[in-house]
Amino acid sequence: MKKSKTVVLSVCIVLMLSSCASLARRERPYFHFQGMAQSGSIVATVDAIAEPDLVASAFGDLKEFASRAKRVSLSLSPTNDTYPVQQDALAAYGVVEGDYPRFLLNTGMMYARELSRKSNADGLSWFSQKDGPLSLYTPKNDELVFTNGSYESSYASYKTRQRLITDEMALQMANASIALYAFEPETFFDLGLNLPQSVFQQAREVLLLIHQEEGTYTVDAFMTMDTPKLATTLSQMVRSGYLARLKKDKIPFKIAELKLMFLLDEDLVTIMQMPLSEEQMNLLKQSLTGVL
Repeated sequence: MKKSKTVVLSVCIVLMLSSCASLARRERPYFHFQGMAQSGSIVATVDAIAEPDLVASAFGDLKEFASRAKRVSLSLSPTNDTYPVQQDALAAYGVVEGDYPRFLLNTGMMYARELSRKSNADGLSWFSQKDGPLSLYTPKNDELVFTNGSYESSYASYKTRQRLITDEMALQMANASIALYAFEPETFFDLGLNLPQSVFQQAREVLLLIHQEEGTYTVDAFMTMDTPKLATTLSQMVRSGYLARLKKDKIPFKIAELKLMFLLDEDLVTIMQMPLSEEQMNLLKQSLTGVL
C-alpha cells in the first residue's frame, strides 16, 4: 500500500510540474509576425476573425480557405523606395494560421495542376506556381507558409522564431483588428493622413494599431522619430491635418479632447483613438488585399 501511495504521489508531482511548465510556456506566447520585423520591412497582421470580409476578399474564390483562417501575418519588403509603397514592388512572406490539417492541405496542393513540388538537399519540401512567383507549404498543422520570393529563406525565418518585436508590443498587435509595424522604414502605405515620405524615412519605428467596434475604426499610432525636433514637427502636422478634416466635414470637436488624442514625449509621437474615415479604411484595405 505504501508503495502504491508513493507511485501515485510521484505521478501527481510529475503532473504538477508538467502543468507548471505549461503555464510558464503560456505566459510568453510567440506570434509569427515577431520574427518578421527586419529593418526596412513593413509587418502587417490581420485578425481574420475580426476582419472576415477583408480576408475573404484577399482569398477571392477560396471561400472555404478564408473561412478557416484565424490570423494572417505578413512581412513586406519594398524593392524600391517609391511612396506610397507599390504592391508590385514588394517581396512578401507570410503565415496564415487557422484550421488547416497539414496532410489534407499538402495532399491537395500535390494534385493542383498549377503547382509543382520542389525540395532541396536538406529535405525541405514546398510547392511553387508553374507560371507565377508564389511558393507555399503547410509545415505543421494549422499553419501555411507562403512567399513570392525564396521559400527556403522564408521557411528559415519562420523556423527561427526570433523575437524582433517585443512581447509587450506583440500582444498589443495581436489584440488589434489590423496592426502595422515598421523598423527604420524607407516607405509606407498611404493611410490618408497626408503624411509625406520624409516622415517615414525619418522615423526609427512606426506602430499602428487599428481597432474596430461595430464597423467604426480608430487608430492608435506610435511613431519614434530620429530627433525630438522631428517628433514635434510630426505632431503638429498630424494634428493640423486632423483638425482640417473635422472642419471640412463640419464635425464638432473639443480642444481638451484633442490634447488627450495627440501626445508628445521627446522623440515619441502618440496618437490615441483617432477615428478613421471610411475612405481611409478602404484605402488601407485595398493596399492589404493586393498583397495578401
